[in-house]
Amino acid sequence: MTNAVIIEDEPRNIALLEELIKINCGHLVEIKGHAGTIKNAITLIQNVKPELVYLDIELSDGSAFELLERLDNLNFTMIFITAFNEYAVKAFRLNAVDYLLKPISSTELKNATFKAIDKIKNLSNNENILKVISELRNNNANKKIGLPVADGIIFITPDTIIRIEAKGNYSIIFLTTGKKITCTKTLKEIENLIDGNIFLRIHHSWVVNTNYIKKYYRGKNGYIEMEDGSTVAVSIRKKEKLISFFSGDV
Repeated sequence: MTNAVIIEDEPRNIALLEELIKINCGHLVEIKGHAGTIKNAITLIQNVKPELVYLDIELSDGSAFELLERLDNLNFTMIFITAFNEYAVKAFRLNAVDYLLKPISSTELKNATFKAIDKIKNLSNNENILKVISELRNNNANKKIGLPVADGIIFITPDTIIRIEAKGNYSIIFLTTGKKITCTKTLKEIENLIDGNIFLRIHHSWVVNTNYIKKYYRGKNGYIEMEDGSTVAVSIRKKEKLISFFSGDV
């Protein structure tokens, strides 16, 4: 039996993945726990010492890549779970990394799990993870992304985005040019297209480009001032994430 954990921040997705694993791979894999934040994931992995990790790219307090960089040893096999853009998937394929695209299919889950179990005896494959991280960071920063709007698709580079505001099933994107775009993707969907090492969700309704943060104002109703003069509220539960992002002490 292969000991495994699930790193995913959506309870519904955890339950679905556990059920799919039980049905399709229950005779080979035993789930020993799950976590939804980087901090909890580190603790879980250190305690359980899993052989296999089902790892979602986007976590509530950062990305899977940040998690991997904070672990002392990558002595386990990974299967990434992703809704990432085409480039990221290409990077996974080129570096022979196992991945599952959302929504997860039973066939893909079985194939990825069987492959991962075969790799467990040879953990040298984890060197490929570092290649993926490097490629994604070096290429995604200046790679244009397509944002669907009412009359078509607008292509922009992420570094021209100052902040993004959620508006139900839409998002308002504020650019360095002073223009704003009404995009027909949700904030969560846009987060999957941009670099989690640069963009940070500081409120359930806001994602900001940390390169354009000018000042953080303390207090119960804390907020940040952006380089364009705009102000954005920081939710209480996101304050710690903002501080830790800059390794500051507030």
